[in-house]
Amino acid sequence: MDRSGIIDWLMLALLPGLGAAAKRRLLNAGGDPGELAQERPLEQMGFRGERSLEVARRARPGLRRLARSELAAARRLGVRILPRSSREYPAELEQLPDPPVVLYKWGTFEGGVTRAALIGSRRCTAYGRRIAAGLSASLTRQGLEVVSGGARGIDTAAHKGALEAGGSTIAVLGAGLGRLYPPENRDLFREIAGSGAVLSELPMDAPARPEQFPRRNRLIAALSAAVVVVEAAGRSGALITARQALDLGREVMAVPGPIHSPVAEGCHRLIQQGARLVHTSADILDELSPMYTSGLRSPSPGAGPGAETSEKETIDERAVVAVLDVVEPRHIDELAERTPLGTARLQAALFSLVLRGSVEELTGRYYVLRPKTEV
Repeated sequence: MDRSGIIDWLMLALLPGLGAAAKRRLLNAGGDPGELAQERPLEQMGFRGERSLEVARRARPGLRRLARSELAAARRLGVRILPRSSREYPAELEQLPDPPVVLYKWGTFEGGVTRAALIGSRRCTAYGRRIAAGLSASLTRQGLEVVSGGARGIDTAAHKGALEAGGSTIAVLGAGLGRLYPPENRDLFREIAGSGAVLSELPMDAPARPEQFPRRNRLIAALSAAVVVVEAAGRSGALITARQALDLGREVMAVPGPIHSPVAEGCHRLIQQGARLVHTSADILDELSPMYTSGLRSPSPGAGPGAETSEKETIDERAVVAVLDVVEPRHIDELAERTPLGTARLQAALFSLVLRGSVEELTGRYYVLRPKTEV
């Protein structure tokens, strides 16, 4: 699409006072984006209320200048703007009642790819992070693309798991791509854009605001064949995504956690309500329709974190693994008491297990067994 066409779409997207669902109705009725944004009387466009009309009237004269500035800002940062008329616009988003008028894309987004969303709490546990990263890596090795929200906690672990497995991942942000959020994930987003894509429906300079994340979540649900909740409190935003996924006919699954853990409450509720309980990545694949799984790669033998280590473990390492747990961390002093090893042999075994990824060392010399994400 030429520059003038994108400008027209941007003017409509940036026109305040009218929601995405109303703009969709106008476009589906045959409206031209430029005409809708600049020429058609506001009353004919479905504006309701004097306040909305006044906001739109004030914004309209400067819309073209604003759209040009927006396009220039996107191009400076290597971001592409995809209007709904673009062949690159994700077809899955058209299933939404309120698809974005334009989508901002940094990186590469391919059509015809099977995707699964892995989402969960920002304030997650070390156990949740390990599960998210392991599931993500396992799904990636079989040809799925992992979608998440780029947030702290479970989202970050899911993206990193996919990248460490040599695959691509999609991050859908609740802020503009000119204001990457959270800021500490800037390097991660750059890595994601190198093989996958960072997406947003918000203008380039839009800051992160609480009300924008539930709307962001509908895009995650729409882009995915399944939504898997790894950890979620009783009122987590991840549960909003799960409800949106159900409304779109997507599969919803959840990973169980310790029964008294507050970040497992939302997952347990989903399972009680009929969500598939996820123990391994095979549970996710089994729930997907053959239309999504027919072209996927077969798993390599023993794939998954820690699955390949059993034959390589020494006698000392097996003794350490036998007393470690995937949920409760063990302090090195406790390990020394519960294993028939001296300090030097225990430390050597732990070092080897951590190096291979079978065990994770936490702050304060605590150790925890990484769960085997079998496929």
